[in-house]
Amino acid sequence: MSRESSSRSRYGSASDQSLLTRPFEFIRRSLRRSNSKALGASLRAFDRVASLTRPKHLPTFARVIISVCQPIDPLRWRRLLPPIDLVVPFVEKDLRSLHLVIGSAVLNVRNPLARIILITPQNQEGTGPRFREEDSQKRLEEVLADYPLAEIRFDQDVLGAQILDELEVRFGLGDRNAGWVNQQLIKLSAAAASTEQASLILDADTVLLSRKVWLTGGGRQLLQVANEYHREFMTHVYRYFGVPKILRMSYVTHHQLMQTDVVRSMFPSGAVSLIDWWKSSSDPIGRDLGDYEAYGSYLVHHFPKRVSFGSFSNLFSPHLETFLQDLASTSKSPSELIPDYCSVSFHSWAQADRAVRGD
Repeated sequence: MSRESSSRSRYGSASDQSLLTRPFEFIRRSLRRSNSKALGASLRAFDRVASLTRPKHLPTFARVIISVCQPIDPLRWRRLLPPIDLVVPFVEKDLRSLHLVIGSAVLNVRNPLARIILITPQNQEGTGPRFREEDSQKRLEEVLADYPLAEIRFDQDVLGAQILDELEVRFGLGDRNAGWVNQQLIKLSAAAASTEQASLILDADTVLLSRKVWLTGGGRQLLQVANEYHREFMTHVYRYFGVPKILRMSYVTHHQLMQTDVVRSMFPSGAVSLIDWWKSSSDPIGRDLGDYEAYGSYLVHHFPKRVSFGSFSNLFSPHLETFLQDLASTSKSPSELIPDYCSVSFHSWAQADRAVRGD
């Protein structure tokens, strides 16, 4: 058994072990190292041709093939790379893996990092993060000590008074349904406020495993594509921005580079535009809002020469505890435990030991 297949068996979800996935895994392993932009472009052209006879979307297997055939690091030969911000919104439960998430990003992002901005909710007293566990503050302090570029910002400061007032009117205080809207507005607000050319927005449950160039000095960026298809996100993007779906793939990849000028173009009036975007949702709690999908689609439509498509190549894992234990016991790096993937995501809602932990 190969190292890759054994890591998928150990850390992947049970639903991913079906016979249907095996040919796709063989293709993915065979093509990943080719890093061929020509191959990726030919498969994207296939989607454009197929749209003439199949206007809605391609079947899952076809989207998987298009995704895995994209290069993993299309900008790898570029030099004199501009610095970018790394932005990681997190909550208390993410502290179990936050150190790993940041360390892997520092190792694998080839652009210089100007700042590491960690964004979390503030407590009601206004004295610090909203933590309940006694050792949570210590864990955070260890992260800050190990990564001097890291700084803490609070949700309230990133969003600003105008957005906070609107959130309170809509949801009240402490409404759990505000979570989805909050995270969308926080990521976009942070990206728009950056003093650097761009920000790499990284979900706090996603570990980067592969070194990549994310942005060139001329503004050309890596934009990863996944095989999922979120019709609600795409419909809202078209309705609000008037942007058609050129490549019928998902840009929801759990991390995404957002160029500051592009985000400001999307939301020219800052908080006012962000509120308008949020309120244009047809869903009571904004479930058709997709920050990553909106940015990717807008970028491809309005700034096509600044796009280099890449493969998502992410492993979904419900086994964070097993992974952390293996890291400690083997002294291997994350990329050695999970080779031939670009990232691994440990969504808290899907963890096998969630009930035991009380998440």
